[in-house]
Parts: sequence; structure tokens; C-alpha cells
Amino acid sequence: MSGIPLQTGIIYGPILSRRLGRSLGINLLPTSCKVCSLDCIYCQYGPAKPVLPDRIDKLFPTTDEVLWQVERALKKPRSINYLTFSGNGEPTLHPDFVHIVRGVQSLRNKFRPEVQLAILTNSTGDTQPDVLTALKMMDAPMMKLDAGDEQTFNAINRPAQPEEFWNFVDGLKKIPNLMIQSMLVDGEISNIKGPFFTAWVELLVDLEPHQIHLYSIERPPADERVVPVAPKKLEKIASDLKNNYNLKVNAFW
Repeated sequence: MSGIPLQTGIIYGPILSRRLGRSLGINLLPTSCKVCSLDCIYCQYGPAKPVLPDRIDKLFPTTDEVLWQVERALKKPRSINYLTFSGNGEPTLHPDFVHIVRGVQSLRNKFRPEVQLAILTNSTGDTQPDVLTALKMMDAPMMKLDAGDEQTFNAINRPAQPEEFWNFVDGLKKIPNLMIQSMLVDGEISNIKGPFFTAWVELLVDLEPHQIHLYSIERPPADERVVPVAPKKLEKIASDLKNNYNLKVNAFW
């Protein structure tokens, strides 16, 4: 089953986000293919195997192109709450990610200082010191964490190359104002039951994030082994995390 279409340019939106209000998206990735270090079973861009950046380096937008498009967008008289790095895969894979973030931050400060910077990332880039530096510049670093153990991570997130799960978890501990986004799924592959759920909860307690956002599949998944978690169940999990572990959790659907 196919997913939603890829973004066709660098800037998209603003879109009305449940979590970020009016969010103007910044796509740092090619428009012809998904570029990601993971091939998550629920990816909105479909189940196609991810393409890593070393194979398509000439397809990335240049730093100058990105900053020019961002400046144009910021000069338009419209309401924006966040500039959000997201797009056709994993934004931290752009070869000049750090320079782009610094440039966007400078443009934001100059033209729209009230707008905040956000990123939707799969977290695997935080093992690189330069990427970690850029992530620390974000007002809303929304870091994916769907698992509390390596087995569940491999089953749900399916890394394109061997990833040391605990390496990027260590990186999460270094990010100020940490926000965790967790996709919860059920079925043959599940992270909401048994020891896999317990490991995820224990890791959240250890990380002590500023916020935790829970959500589930909105569209029929390509992988029939997983099914959505109902809103009522999401609310129950969020409530238990708040009441039993004093975590700051919101459920979205």
C-alpha cells in the first residue's frame, strides 16, 4: 500500500499541526525519493527501502537554496508558530545540516524572532557531534523513541544499516528541552504490551524528557502485522505515565 506523496519542494505549508500550531515545513531532502536511515513499518511515505545520502549527494538542495527559500517564506505576512525541519525522510542526513540550521536560526532572529525552531527526527543522527550541536539549537527537538530495547527498535524502525540503539539513546540524554515522540502500534509487532512496553516506560523514566507525545497510525499501514492503537488506549497509556511516573505526556490522534 502506498503512502502519501513526497514533498515537492523545500518549503511547504504552513500546516495546522496538532502539536506545533501553524508549522512551516523545511524539507532538506530530495524530492524524488525518501532519504532515511530507518524504514519504519508505519512510515507515511510508504514502505520503499530508504536511500542513504552517500548515493545521491547531488540531489540534496544546497545550503544557499534552502536559506533563500526560508528567507522568502519568513518575509511573507502570515502567521507562523514554528519553522519545522522535516520532509522526505530524515533531515539530519543533509550533508550541510549544521550550517543550514545555523543559517535558518540567523534568518529567524532577523525577520521573525517570535517563531520557534522545531525538528521531527528519528534520533539516529544524534550520535554525530555536529548534528547534536544543531539539535541543541532547537526550541522543540522532537526526537523519535518507539522502543526501549534493541529488539523492538529493529522490528519497528528497521534501520537501513546496523544501528547501535544505545548509542543514540545516550545522545538523547545530552539534548536540552528534550521532547520525545513515540508511535505506538499493536498487532503481531507491538510496543504496548509485555516486556517491550515495560522497557520503553523504564527508558522514558530514565530520560526524563520535557514532553512526551504519543500517537498511533492514522492511515492503513503497509505492513499488515501492525494495527493502530485506539484513542482510548492512547489516553489510558498517557494517563498511566502521568500518574504512575510523573511524566509529562500528551496523546494525539
